[in-house]
Amino acid sequence: MEIAPLKKEKLMREKVLDYIRKNPRGKTTTEIGKDLKISRKTVEKHLQLLVFENEAYMKQFGSTRVYYPNKRIHYLDFKKINFGNKVFWFDLMENEYGKYLLIQEKREENKEFTTKGSILVPLNKAKLFVNSLNKLLNENKIKEFAKFKN
Repeated sequence: MEIAPLKKEKLMREKVLDYIRKNPRGKTTTEIGKDLKISRKTVEKHLQLLVFENEAYMKQFGSTRVYYPNKRIHYLDFKKINFGNKVFWFDLMENEYGKYLLIQEKREENKEFTTKGSILVPLNKAKLFVNSLNKLLNENKIKEFAKFKN
């Protein structure tokens, strides 16, 4: 029985994530590919997604990238805003470097949410971020392009 492509992708990502979680001291792309018998390109793609989704993090040592499970982030609270099939999640998180606001756009597809984009803002810089965004939105080029009305 053949597995649907989306299901296959999800299973592959879960396989890589499970491997990363079982190796908290970190593993390189080459080690992961060799141990899981997956091509380097496939491993890199899934690692990028896992980092993007904050399931893993990467440290670079020269030209070597080492991937670790992201157990260091603590979720403190969240809010969400719905825009049709898009949902924006605002997660308040904390790690050893401080508190952050993680803003993610997620879309519901086949009764599951898929992350489509995210931004991480240090909480102590959130007001500066919002002020900068407001300044940008008030520029004439943006107003003309988006036809915003104040």
